[in-house]
Amino acid sequence: MLFLRRAFFSIVAILSLVGLALLVVLVKLQFHPALQNPPAVPVANAVKTNPQPHTPEELYLDLLKKTLTRAQVAGRYERHALVPDGAIAHAAFRLAKPLIHDRGLELVRLRPSDAEAYMKAGYANENRLEDAETMVGLRQLDNVQFCVADVLRRKVPGDLIEAGAWRGGVTILMRGILKAYGDTDRKVWVADSFEGLPPFDRARNAGFWYEGQMAVSLDEVKENFAGYGLLDDRVRFLKGFFNKTLPGAPIDKLAVFRADADLYESTMDALQNLYPKLSVGGYAIFDDYVQVPGCKRAIDEYRASHGITEPILPIDGWAIYWQRAK
Repeated sequence: MLFLRRAFFSIVAILSLVGLALLVVLVKLQFHPALQNPPAVPVANAVKTNPQPHTPEELYLDLLKKTLTRAQVAGRYERHALVPDGAIAHAAFRLAKPLIHDRGLELVRLRPSDAEAYMKAGYANENRLEDAETMVGLRQLDNVQFCVADVLRRKVPGDLIEAGAWRGGVTILMRGILKAYGDTDRKVWVADSFEGLPPFDRARNAGFWYEGQMAVSLDEVKENFAGYGLLDDRVRFLKGFFNKTLPGAPIDKLAVFRADADLYESTMDALQNLYPKLSVGGYAIFDDYVQVPGCKRAIDEYRASHGITEPILPIDGWAIYWQRAK
């Protein structure tokens, strides 16, 4: 019996090694290639946010932005979950993964940290930590801070909203800005299906997306707010697809309207239901305008049909914004 047990475990060990070797070949794993060239300066020291923080409020918001993106805690290397490419690699990965996990191990890809990666939008960015509450970069968060601080300073009436919140990072920042500057009147609206992307017309949306993609539950987003001490009755959630939730949303006026809706239809739903509520002097912000044709088409069509002529201002090579003048 002892002999059979030892033989069994020997066979399992051999199969584990064979599976790992097969995975190395098929997935083209490289073991720690980044170790040869470590970044000279830690990410938290290398990234520069705007405004350069001086006051207690600015110092808090600087730390909040860096934490939401994980720039604050990034080491000199990033460990990313391994995602095999191709049917054969996937098959090898499925074979090896249980054997490796049973031994308390995990397959990851090691990459050097890159401060510039934390400045840019990060959906396809392979040099950022994967567990952040936002995939937008620090330049977009800087823009959100600028817009919200400006409407507070000029007393532009209205609440703040993001349509398409993912893990809630941008709206957490919005609530943090209100908290930092002592605003006690405005609400932050978090609009999302919390079930991923809705059904959509592929003719209007090039092959970026699939139904249900980027689903994050409402409970997880609430937990993220709570983790920063920012979940309170000033944060309101609109759960559901935009064509169902936004037409009847109990929002009177908006001072900042941000959309990260990914699709033509969702972007148009957000524009049709929320832009008319945006106060003059307020800001409209749109992620994905530069990189996602469906979003750009919806925004351009809406601007043209409603006579919106305010200049479009770039943020970071992905997102744009403008200030409503009329």
